[in-house]
Amino acid sequence: MSSTHKPAVLLVHGGFHLPETYAPFLDKLSNAGFAVRCPHLPTNGDTRPPKATFQDDVTAVRGVASDLASTGHQVIILAHSYGGLVASEAITEDLYAKHGNAGVVRLIYLSAWLVPRGTSLTQLLERSKYQAGVVLEMNEDGMALPTNGPEAFYHDVESERAEELSKKLVTHNFLELSTIITNTPWMDLPTLFVYCAKDVALSLDLQKSIVSGAVESGAMGLSVRTLESSHGPFWSMPAAVVGVVEDVWKMYIEG
Repeated sequence: MSSTHKPAVLLVHGGFHLPETYAPFLDKLSNAGFAVRCPHLPTNGDTRPPKATFQDDVTAVRGVASDLASTGHQVIILAHSYGGLVASEAITEDLYAKHGNAGVVRLIYLSAWLVPRGTSLTQLLERSKYQAGVVLEMNEDGMALPTNGPEAFYHDVESERAEELSKKLVTHNFLELSTIITNTPWMDLPTLFVYCAKDVALSLDLQKSIVSGAVESGAMGLSVRTLESSHGPFWSMPAAVVGVVEDVWKMYIEG
């Protein structure tokens, strides 16, 4: 590709988190020359009983992706954890960049969910026997809150900082995970899956099974890379994650 102007990075955040938690990482991306956006996914930190739906999360991401494309940006999607589910449903073909023009050019799924079309995350969790290490306090209205945040998400972050991050976790509407996925951009666009090798929230075995399932579904342009991190390299090794984004962009422009 001839363009060397850096793209926008649209970070689709994980469940139980809010965009402001990612702010220091987003600052590093911005300082590296990327335009950055991270919309709030409304099913996180919703009212009780919850009103926001999975489709509201999808709409939030589609809106930002569309705005970026319409203002001339090429876009890299960086999806974390639950954000992979949302990004997959949100990034439809009309948002893809055509012939080097504005739009989505690459996808990065960082310890994130790749759910085949016609399947829900709930079904995938049942098949994998829930190989996840997040202990949840479940409420009757479907709202869930992790009770082991430091261990599940931030065990390679300095302990005091991990406790601070854990206190910022918010509820997430778990009932919405039963939504059937209808879109899979990772079947069309070059996609990088980043394994977090020391992840407790989504075990490495679970991450590998997610990738295997995607490949079996026909994801031909899927490559992988490994970070020796917990579920949250944004907080434990942000420079390494910035480096991943830089490398993906370099591969695109050299493409």
